[in-house]
Amino acid sequence: MKHKIIILSILSLVMGTTACKKASDPNDENEHEAINKITLSFSGAGATATFTIEDPDGDGGNPPTRIDTIRLKAGQTYTSAIAFKNLSGGTERDLTAGIAAQGKAHEVFYLPTGVTLTITKTDKDTNGYPLGLNASWVVGTAGTGSIMLKLMHKSGIKGPNDAPTLGHSDVQILVPVRITN
Repeated sequence: MKHKIIILSILSLVMGTTACKKASDPNDENEHEAINKITLSFSGAGATATFTIEDPDGDGGNPPTRIDTIRLKAGQTYTSAIAFKNLSGGTERDLTAGIAAQGKAHEVFYLPTGVTLTITKTDKDTNGYPLGLNASWVVGTAGTGSIMLKLMHKSGIKGPNDAPTLGHSDVQILVPVRITN
């Protein structure tokens, strides 16, 4: 009888410790790599163009080493695709597919200042909410300004019409914009 109690106690302890392990959550905000390179590709107005932002040491530390000015033509409509990458150890890893797979916990925001741009997100997450990896840009009149580019992480709180302040930013960078005739 005494052996039976000891065996049951050990079995209960083993079962209890293995049953309490937390499963890996693909939307866990602590399970992603640093984003230190962004490319924004445009097609339209009879041409294609790619603009790059690089910050090799990531958030904090030194300022970005490269921020291309986004150059667009007035009165045109463009389609865009954004890619988020990690540069480390001399290799470049594209993180965009992982962000798309975790779309229910992410949204890209484009917030123009000083330029007339209407940006519409054309892709959605699995809930049908905006994602923003792909977008349509309708360009207004010539001018200069900037666009605040934000990749927001909103695990468990994302809705269909969220403000760009809901959640926390995985990336937030101000990019210059020049619209020409």
